[in-house]
Amino acid sequence: MQEEYEKITRDQHAIYLDVTPKEKTETWKLLGFGVTNGKINYNPQMATEKWIINKNSTSSHESNQKQMDVNQKCYKNEPCFEYMNGLRDKTGKDDQGHALEIDLWNGKEVDGVMKYPAKRSNCVTPVTSYMDDTAVIEYSIYFNGDPVEGTVTIVDTVPVFTPNT
Repeated sequence: MQEEYEKITRDQHAIYLDVTPKEKTETWKLLGFGVTNGKINYNPQMATEKWIINKNSTSSHESNQKQMDVNQKCYKNEPCFEYMNGLRDKTGKDDQGHALEIDLWNGKEVDGVMKYPAKRSNCVTPVTSYMDDTAVIEYSIYFNGDPVEGTVTIVDTVPVFTPNT
């Protein structure tokens, strides 16, 4: 008997940015308008040792330096662009925020409500370039530390994150 497989598409893995990171309540906005590529790089951090009794080295995967490079067309009033545009000259604590990753392809109905696996991360979002001939802002999202795993429900197009206990 052959198993059925369902193809997952890129739009089923949503990234939201908190566009008010200094406020007590997060304001999640969907990242994607004007963005044509949203690949997350894990940048594995490896440790390698070569013992004197072996000819070859041994490597171990120590951690990840998770990062997403974003190339976004500039659209006035688009929340993620406006937030990042405000960070162009910021450094240090000024460009620290939050990101939320949601696996929309993996939702389950619980008591009549769809719940999706999600990860909330602290992040740093430096702007790397601005305003070339095609009116683009480029920035990176560096996911800091271990994410908080949980679930999300979507209420009026806004994600509500609940951490796992």
